[in-house]
Amino acid sequence: MKKTVLSLLLLALCVPAFAAQDAVLAFYQRQAVMKGDSSRADRAFAADLAREAKLWARQNAKSPELKTALLMQADYYLRAREDAKALVAMYQIRFFFPSAQDLTLLSSNVEQAMDNLDRGQKGQALKMLAVNTEGKTREEQYALLLETLVKGNLKDTYQPVNDLFDEFFVQYPNSKLADKLTLLQGDWHRQNENYNAAVTAYKKVNELFPHTVYKAASLRMTGDVYAGDLEDYETAAAIYNQVLKQYPASNEIGVVYKHLAVMEENRKEYAAALAWYDKAISDLGSQPAAYDAWRGKADVQVKMKDYQAAYNTLLAAAQVFASDEDKYVAALQEAAEIAQRRLKDLSLRAAALEKILLAYPKTQKAPQVLYDLAYSYEKAGKPSQAAETYKRLIINYPTDNYASRAQGRLGRLEK
Repeated sequence: MKKTVLSLLLLALCVPAFAAQDAVLAFYQRQAVMKGDSSRADRAFAADLAREAKLWARQNAKSPELKTALLMQADYYLRAREDAKALVAMYQIRFFFPSAQDLTLLSSNVEQAMDNLDRGQKGQALKMLAVNTEGKTREEQYALLLETLVKGNLKDTYQPVNDLFDEFFVQYPNSKLADKLTLLQGDWHRQNENYNAAVTAYKKVNELFPHTVYKAASLRMTGDVYAGDLEDYETAAAIYNQVLKQYPASNEIGVVYKHLAVMEENRKEYAAALAWYDKAISDLGSQPAAYDAWRGKADVQVKMKDYQAAYNTLLAAAQVFASDEDKYVAALQEAAEIAQRRLKDLSLRAAALEKILLAYPKTQKAPQVLYDLAYSYEKAGKPSQAAETYKRLIINYPTDNYASRAQGRLGRLEK
């Protein structure tokens, strides 16, 4: 049976267990004493108690007893084995009462509710506890909680987080953050594949907030759902063109160009796709979104079998993003792949790989790049350069898998 978190949490808070002054909370406390044996009936009873505590918290959001109600929720949901809902209640405690929590202890309790998360999400769940909300108003704490939960997107939290959005809008109907959080709720719906709800949220921002700075963004994001998720390209194109006409000076224009290019590429209208990608590249400059446009352009050129153009496009992309190691290396590795597989030109492949090592000699990809470069030299009839590069790999990265492969190839060269 899972341990409950309530007694430990209350120790951390230095308050008596369920020390509720409110008569309703005291009533729930008395019911909770009727513990069973984790049977189905007992879990259902605990879930009902959790829902009652949640309703009380929603109705009494400014009460000094809110902390107790949230602690009740966390405990009852764990008892009911509704771990995702327990996690959301714990995050509320952490974000709303940051100075009162022993973070280490709370982290261990969160771990008890994470059994159904994979390793990556468990790490993410613990990192989310480290967000500091001290000194912020409750409204600001609430907004940051929602942003953190959406970014974390933990398993099975869709409905409890969506409930938190609704509760925010009830508590703060005139919030200056309402437009931003409505947009965020649209993202939450989209992440969880509720596309119609996402469209509704995005449209609300555009149509119901006359002074919002997110008008163009919300309209563009509406188009993204139709284009990327619903595959309704006609509606998406109409929305994108609306952005271009109504908000020509918006920062969204380059992104719209890029998404129009993707749509045309998906429809195999490659000439139109290239034209849109070029517009996106011109408009976005060195913004991160431009990188995807460069890569998209190269992808279309490959589909058109213009492999030399694709190679050159990727080299140009690497040059634009030379200060970003990940982007630079990825673009040149892709160019090297095209040189080998499509152009059958080992010298072009080697040239791209050499650029990587010249700019970032200690990149995380160095073992693979060195191996590929040495192999290119070997197959191009340059055994001395190949051997030198294999040795460089073996000396600098002796425990890497590529080093053992290099050792085998070096042995063949030196026979």
